[in-house]
Amino acid sequence: MPYLSAVLPLFAAIVSLCLGITVYFLARGKIRWIFLRFCFITFYWQFSWVILFLSHNSEYADLICKIGYSGIIFLPLTCYETVAHYLKISKKDVIILYFVCFGFLFSLWRTDLFIQGSHLYWFGYYPKANILHGVYLLTVVYLLVKSTYTLIRFHKKEVDPVRKAQLKFFFVATIVFSASGIDYLLNYPALAEKIGFRLYPFGVFLIIFSVFIFVLSHFITLNLTLEKRVAEQTQQLKNSVDELEKAASAKKNFIANVTHELRTPLTLIRGWTDYMLEGEAGTIPVKFSDIMGKIGVQTLSLTHKINELLKVSKFDAGMDTLALTRVNIDTHIFQIVSSFRGLAEAGQIDLSYHSSSNVQEIFIDREKLTDILNNLIRNAYKFTEMGTISVTLKDKDDYVCIEVRDTGVGMSPEVVETIFNRFQQGDGSKTRMYEGTGLGLAIVKESAERMYGRVSVTSVKEEGTCFILELPRDLEKKEPGAIIDRRKTERRGENVVFLHPERRENYRRNDDLARIDTSDIVRIDLLENNRFVKGNVEIIEAKKAKGTIVIAEDTPGILEFLSRALKGYTQYLTTDGKEAWNTIKKVMPDLVVTDIMMPHMDGFSLLKHIRSHKQTASIPVIVITSLSEQEDRIKSLQLGADDFLTKPFHHMELQARVKNVISLHTLEREKTRREQLEVFLMVLASAIESKDSYTGGHVERVANYSRDLAEKIGLSPFRVNEIYMGAIVHDVGKIGIKDEILNKPGKLTDKEFDQIKKHPQIGRDILSKLEIAPIAVNIAYYHQEKWNGTGYPLGTTGKAIPLEARIVTIADIWDAITSDRPYRKAIPLIQAIQIMKMERGKALDPELHDLFMNKEYKLYLNYLPEEQMDELYHEKTVS
Repeated sequence: MPYLSAVLPLFAAIVSLCLGITVYFLARGKIRWIFLRFCFITFYWQFSWVILFLSHNSEYADLICKIGYSGIIFLPLTCYETVAHYLKISKKDVIILYFVCFGFLFSLWRTDLFIQGSHLYWFGYYPKANILHGVYLLTVVYLLVKSTYTLIRFHKKEVDPVRKAQLKFFFVATIVFSASGIDYLLNYPALAEKIGFRLYPFGVFLIIFSVFIFVLSHFITLNLTLEKRVAEQTQQLKNSVDELEKAASAKKNFIANVTHELRTPLTLIRGWTDYMLEGEAGTIPVKFSDIMGKIGVQTLSLTHKINELLKVSKFDAGMDTLALTRVNIDTHIFQIVSSFRGLAEAGQIDLSYHSSSNVQEIFIDREKLTDILNNLIRNAYKFTEMGTISVTLKDKDDYVCIEVRDTGVGMSPEVVETIFNRFQQGDGSKTRMYEGTGLGLAIVKESAERMYGRVSVTSVKEEGTCFILELPRDLEKKEPGAIIDRRKTERRGENVVFLHPERRENYRRNDDLARIDTSDIVRIDLLENNRFVKGNVEIIEAKKAKGTIVIAEDTPGILEFLSRALKGYTQYLTTDGKEAWNTIKKVMPDLVVTDIMMPHMDGFSLLKHIRSHKQTASIPVIVITSLSEQEDRIKSLQLGADDFLTKPFHHMELQARVKNVISLHTLEREKTRREQLEVFLMVLASAIESKDSYTGGHVERVANYSRDLAEKIGLSPFRVNEIYMGAIVHDVGKIGIKDEILNKPGKLTDKEFDQIKKHPQIGRDILSKLEIAPIAVNIAYYHQEKWNGTGYPLGTTGKAIPLEARIVTIADIWDAITSDRPYRKAIPLIQAIQIMKMERGKALDPELHDLFMNKEYKLYLNYLPEEQMDELYHEKTVS
């Protein structure tokens, strides 16, 4: 019988373990760990019960009871923790209850207060409870009641049907789990015998069943969740479709509005420009006519670019419909090719057209075919220098085939793969040689496909490129609704051919001025063709130039505008970054104005070169570009740009920035020169003192006294510094005096004194060569003059003597009488002060003397040695 009794717990143990592992891999987050722990504890004590029921020894059964109950103690708590985690409620009581359970575990193993060993029933041994077991049962009841109450409370509040269903299953699982508590009666043999309880402990089955319900609820709610998500996503997709339809409708309206809003100002700009150029507003000067012509062509260029963007937008919005008319395709292609002959001749390119087709008139969308051929021929022209471009029309099965072949630079296989992508260029780097939006070939491809045709390309690097356009002959059969009444077309002027430019212009006054035809495109390309400046530097000399500027810009129109805006400067103009760098090294300009996107060397690389070479590192640079990204602005400034301008900009803003940058750079250079001058003057002063061993420190003390006095009378910091530096070299003229005269210990002869009197003139001659030191020149020349006119070299009197010289004279005389000289020792201070008083109004400016000798300020005591100060103090004490 015990063997049969062990079957159910064994089965339950295996099922518990399997369910725990299953949920672990199906669930997410922390709950899978909690549930796995719950299942593992269940497996643990159920397997212990298998061994217990198979046991034949009471002592062995007692040990197994303790092992099994080590898991049972924590089972209700882990069940409640699972519920608490799922409901995301506070787990403070969980922590407290874990401590309580550990207390039960301690009493289980260390005392017999929890269980008293095992009791033998008909199905095998079973644990016999003691007093603490009752306390444990109260804890279990508390946990089950709290779990049930919490689940009911949350179930009433829950709105989500999926979560509400899962709470319901949790509640059922908790009730079933609670029913398993009837097994606890077996822990009390006397109670069981009293009520006649002889049943097998089927609570094991109920616990497994509750776990199974929980797992089943997981699968059911998972299915409900998936159904809910599918329903939500279906609704989202439906909403997205509705929004896309609204967006498509809005986009169509937007394109229609934008087409009108953009074309209206362009039409007015172009209309008024043509109006003035044709003399309708009266005769305009030639220089203004030239500017107006440039405005007109740039308006055409802008219109063309906007039209390209609008065409692409129409493709995206599904608004690009066909307009089929019967066209003599041979004649039409010939007219288009002929329009490019002037442009080809300007670029020394041989442009030819050949036809071997038997097809004459076919239905075609004239505008789309014109766009395709314009883009292909322009593309060939752009990448071909002094080569050939051939356009060929021939038959191919049910298609007409148009080939545009050139002998230009060609393309690599990698470029060929992406050349028809929007905004894709053969060279998209900042050093690209050719301008463009990258939309032309994308329009070619989409226009060809819209006409049920195809376009392909073959290319060999450095040999040339061939574009092949294939269009069906029976396009009217593929889309008969796109055929337009020829009479309407004729009334609209679609097939009008003009033999004279004058008639064309008169006709276009009545047509849409925002339309661009082949001749307009040729005018644009002629203006934007930059071959005439390739590898050249144009020099524009300015009379009385305000400075020298190197301007690097790859667009000729912008380059000309920059040149005219900065007409007061001598300019070196180039469209090539590498050529700009070579020019900068030769010219050493006052400023560099550069674009970022240029051939051979972009603006960033040019900036790096300028800042990395010692010779050019200090040249200021202004970056001008059409790139508006913040990263480009930051990168330019990090590389050392002094300023930044983004196109479009006002010419006065450009002029102001150029003026400010040059002025600031000039001030910085002036500051550097002054700093270098100060160093030179200090070295010069050292050389002076080296000639006169008795005057060591004399010039420095004189400079300090002079600075203090200049500050006291309120001169500006700049002038104070100038006086200080001038005082340092006030005796620079002594360099021209013989050492034996300077260092003679005795009295000088008249002839020797006449030599000494020459040193102011010598000093002025030396310092006059320094253009930025006028104050130092005055000090060197006038510092021996006296207030009463008895000084030398000129005998100047009073305030005719420069102020800076009068200040230094006071400092020089005071230091001379209070320091050792070659012919005598320093005069005592009391006597020196009396001498200064005697010289007031004779050699010295009275006002400056009074300020210098003022007993309150005591400027005259600032740089005396300590022994002389002690002497002065001692004499005053005695007196």
